[in-house]
Amino acid sequence: MARKRSQNRRRASMLIALGLLACGGYAWYFEIGPFSGDAAPDSDPIAPPLLASLRPEDNAATGNPFPEVSEKGAQSAPTGDNATSAAPSAAQGLKLIESARSQIQTGNLIAARQQLSEAMNSGLESTKQVEVRAELVRLGQATVFSPRVYADDPLAGQYIVAGGDTLEKIARKHKVTAGLLARINNIPNINLIRQGQTLKVLHGPFHAKVTKSAFRMDVYLQDTFVQSFPVGLGAEDGTPTGTWEVGEKLVNPTFYHPRENKVYAADDPMNPLGERWIALKGVAGNAVGQMRYGLHGTIEPDSIGRSVSLGCIRMHNPDVELVYDMLVPALSTVLVTD
Repeated sequence: MARKRSQNRRRASMLIALGLLACGGYAWYFEIGPFSGDAAPDSDPIAPPLLASLRPEDNAATGNPFPEVSEKGAQSAPTGDNATSAAPSAAQGLKLIESARSQIQTGNLIAARQQLSEAMNSGLESTKQVEVRAELVRLGQATVFSPRVYADDPLAGQYIVAGGDTLEKIARKHKVTAGLLARINNIPNINLIRQGQTLKVLHGPFHAKVTKSAFRMDVYLQDTFVQSFPVGLGAEDGTPTGTWEVGEKLVNPTFYHPRENKVYAADDPMNPLGERWIALKGVAGNAVGQMRYGLHGTIEPDSIGRSVSLGCIRMHNPDVELVYDMLVPALSTVLVTD
């Protein structure tokens, strides 16, 4: 049995290595490094809302920002159990923004988050979309990525650790990762939880949407926008559009350079792969059947916001570490659009 597990691990490593070879042109083998559950930094309180600058007369309809994917079985956008069937109109979006402003002022952050999430899918003019997105990121920091649990939050709750529980079991039950639960609960070691301990849990899974023209990845918890990151993409339109399923993940891969006959250890600042690798499997659109792409870090931060890779999606190392802890293999998807 141990021999079979070892063979399966080597096979998985080689498959991921082939994907990284396609992205970087030089990687061919990796080892899985030790997992580290980083504690989350203290979240900042909600600052005065950006929504004060939003005025109805500034709005112009731009259409649905989430394009449909027509292939059978594909998602049109990251969705969850609470997804609505129709997007609000631009006028409805403005009313939602006004209501969200009032909710923030009275401290009702969950209602504000829901209303702004719906407004995001209306016809707001692009600069207003940016402002609403920024406000939702701050609401996400307060309601999702902090240890605090807000009443009536459909995305989060409390869980009391029972005998025999592990953080991995708890995370799997809620369709998230142990690493993320460790972050939001300020647990420095994912193997050290105690019976009777009260934890904040999130109701996953997370999904992501990459907008190539903006070099941006938006992350959703179920169908609620919670975070955004800049990305680097493939040169000459080398990152296929479509829906991707999250596959195998590697922490701090060791890099064996085939040309220089040199080994870059995990955490080596010269390791060209950065800190994380997240394999992607194409399941819809132009991505169908593609197996050689993924999300990863980089030692070339200037490449973020540019089309310079051989197809993979590059991220700043701190960003990809957080996304690594959000996305769950076989449950999370990444939608890539133009």
